[in-house]
Amino acid sequence: MSNILDYVKWRSDITLDMMPLNEIDSLIFTELCYLPFEHLIPSLGSKKKITLSEAADRFLDIYDENKSIGAIIPGQFIIRLLRYVGKTLRFSDVKVWGYVNDVSTDTEKQFSAMCFSWGRNTFIAFRGTDDTLIGWKEDLNMALYTPIPAQTDGVNYAERIATLTKDKLYIGGHSKGGNVAVYTALNMQPKYKKRLVAVYNFDGPGFTNEYLDSASDPGVENRIYNFLPSGSVIGRIFDSVGEVTVVKSYSKGIQQHDAFSWCVMGTEFVGAKKFDKNSDEFHDLLKSWVYNMPKEDRHKFVEAFYRIVTSTNASTLSDILVTKMKFAMGIISASGEDKKVVFEGIKQLIKEKNAIKDPQKVKLHIFKDKYDDTPMESAFFLTGKKKNK
Repeated sequence: MSNILDYVKWRSDITLDMMPLNEIDSLIFTELCYLPFEHLIPSLGSKKKITLSEAADRFLDIYDENKSIGAIIPGQFIIRLLRYVGKTLRFSDVKVWGYVNDVSTDTEKQFSAMCFSWGRNTFIAFRGTDDTLIGWKEDLNMALYTPIPAQTDGVNYAERIATLTKDKLYIGGHSKGGNVAVYTALNMQPKYKKRLVAVYNFDGPGFTNEYLDSASDPGVENRIYNFLPSGSVIGRIFDSVGEVTVVKSYSKGIQQHDAFSWCVMGTEFVGAKKFDKNSDEFHDLLKSWVYNMPKEDRHKFVEAFYRIVTSTNASTLSDILVTKMKFAMGIISASGEDKKVVFEGIKQLIKEKNAIKDPQKVKLHIFKDKYDDTPMESAFFLTGKKKNK
């Protein structure tokens, strides 16, 4: 079954003017947004734009496909994607500009964005969670309040872009970037919403009921398109806004979050009939756990968990995976109160799971990617199934 890399090869000789932007093109832009383009493409403060072909040449002059951009980000495939698109008639002349990357431990923010422009169209792409632990902390904060800083920055960024161009606007992102895209679309000024053609959320988290009860905008929601793999975990966190399409993937469980595993036929994703059982159970479990936990306890759990994770002075997920023993010792030596808070939160999680459906214990597993000869870096996820031997 084909994926987005195969699509690029197949559609390489058809320009975006000849065949308009589709869902696969949109995913490609949101994947490229993960790459570290600092000093390689024009920043938001610059009036310059360069072609995607030139951006690819600049990047590949410095990095090869072995460049790591995160413990669970498929950097080798994204870099390969950049190399492919830079040589195609469809993408090579697309202008890239407006690059921003802002990570702050003080405000607990991880935000990055860039623009892709062709003809009279501009696609605003928001980056998903990167390798920084503060980025993961911001994700946890979604259970506490809305907006998180990245969502606020998303709105400000999109409105700034809208003042710099008269183009029709597309917005999208993968993972947290998809969530930021949806939040941005719902909260832009009305005069900018009118220029929105479509909003794409690729397996990004949804929103809490507390937020959705006050954030309805039917005029925008009918332009929001969510694409989630059948075994989605990240995309089943809370509830989606807009149309949801379930996509077939040739990976399993959390590995389906890697969009290079999504099946493509022609200019569309291959659909799946429904979410699988594990995905549905995770969705119900997390909602039940969060909504049955008082907000004050949620806050204590998130802060205690983050203090334990960073007690070894690790600043990225890669740090943790490289120094596993040091990380384990850090957890052991963490304060008794923090461990108590986290333990109580996990006990409540197991209690909620038992109450929902299945008495199996929740376990933490490590999986390897199976859809490519080169294994993807390990990824952790919460599952109720025992690992097959």
